[in-house]
Amino acid sequence: MTHAAIDLYGLEAPQSAARHIVRTTLAGAADSEYTDDVVLVADELVGNAVEHAGAALDISLDVYDWGVAIQVRDDGEDTTAVPGAPPAADEYDEGGRGLLLVDVLASAWGVQRDKKGKRVIAIFLYRAGDTDR
Repeated sequence: MTHAAIDLYGLEAPQSAARHIVRTTLAGAADSEYTDDVVLVADELVGNAVEHAGAALDISLDVYDWGVAIQVRDDGEDTTAVPGAPPAADEYDEGGRGLLLVDVLASAWGVQRDKKGKRVIAIFLYRAGDTDR
């Protein structure tokens, strides 16, 4: 197992830092399409934390033989703010599609309270041909 984590609180560009840690951690461990999916979801989860909770606290990435688990934490307490099924966005909406992407790209995802607020967890199972190992 590989574990990587960084503190995002106070960073000027937390989404950029999240994308970087995912790409660096998955380099050589997964193909580019799989990595791109994980990067996109990490970017979206950090963006949501910044938009809805004011800041993302940290991101962690765990790489297993079966896939990847990514967690983004913020100090928000409203776990109902992350619906199980994202609502459909109107074609003129500027937002509202992010959780749909998370739902489509991740094998599973959810939200949990923790001692600092909440964390959103996304799981990505490897598909045949996804790993470079």
